[in-house]
Amino acid sequence: MTTTDNTLDFSTCTVADLALQFPQAVAIFNTYYLDYCCHGKTPFVQACEEAGLNPHKIWQEIMETKFIQEPKSRMRFENWDAPLLIDYINQNHHTYVREAIPQIKELLNKIAEVHGTDSPYVLTVRDTFFALAEELLNHLPKEEEILFPAILRLQKSDNRKEVAASVQFPISVMEHEHDHAGDLIKSLRTLTSHYTPPASACPTFQFTYKMLQEFDEDLMQHIHLENNILFPKAKL
Repeated sequence: MTTTDNTLDFSTCTVADLALQFPQAVAIFNTYYLDYCCHGKTPFVQACEEAGLNPHKIWQEIMETKFIQEPKSRMRFENWDAPLLIDYINQNHHTYVREAIPQIKELLNKIAEVHGTDSPYVLTVRDTFFALAEELLNHLPKEEEILFPAILRLQKSDNRKEVAASVQFPISVMEHEHDHAGDLIKSLRTLTSHYTPPASACPTFQFTYKMLQEFDEDLMQHIHLENNILFPKAKL
């Protein structure tokens, strides 16, 4: 049986377990496009095998990060209380989504206009991102106006069990919507060959793919903070 610090078992731990135990491993997951958020509860070995990866190789890379001294500024989100975490999610990830979507939409419209005839797949890329944007812009207010206030009430309540019961359904709805957003992101990765522009791509085309990749990585971290850290604090 292989373990890490006697807390994680290679054969049974999930991708999310590793992301929580070793936050620096998230960069490795991003490199290999391993889903540590929407489907973070998938066993690590299974997730690697389904992605055509050698789990022992990825595990070794993650274990090696233990010997790299972490910057003092690295944030251990799992140690934050719910109010602080909610404030961070709102100010950083929700703000980013709202600011980035119009920029990426404009860029996608430009490359679709110029390259849509010769490379019709870019029209599908645009349509897929537009669907993701609509999903997220409808999703964020539900968190900000319904779920997050409910979680904050839970933190202050003397009857934690009763209040916690009231947030279970909203959490399940948000997790379902996260899954759908994750599926759209996976479609974008496939359509863009993991955000690799054609060799002849113009600077606008290249920049658009760079923006899409940044959006992908931010959304994965965003959903990870909610699914794997915030929501468990409010679950029964």
